[in-house]
Amino acid sequence: MSEPPEVAIDWPDLANEDGAPMLWFGAWLVGNEGVEGDWFHSGRGAAQTAHPVPSEATGIRLRRWPNEGLAPEYADLIPVPADSVSAADMLFEREQPFSLLPERLGTSDPAEHFASP
Repeated sequence: MSEPPEVAIDWPDLANEDGAPMLWFGAWLVGNEGVEGDWFHSGRGAAQTAHPVPSEATGIRLRRWPNEGLAPEYADLIPVPADSVSAADMLFEREQPFSLLPERLGTSDPAEHFASP
């Protein structure tokens, strides 16, 4: 049996708004609707990591916390890159494919998207 493919990620050494090392987080996306699966990395940057790609993975979600008192920013990579990724090159400032922004859901309250009928 062959080894699963791996993806390497370069987590940059960036400071958050308070001057502390930025917190970074990586998780697998599974399925076709942006469902987050297992996570594979949590750290303060200045690291290069390699991760075996699970067979069910359809993408990667990278998060960063420019301000740890607020929600993180994230970037989705779909499909899983074939070899390596630099988190510093990701576009965190754009709407992502599975955004929960109210204008994307057609409602002013994102919680309505998950309400029971």
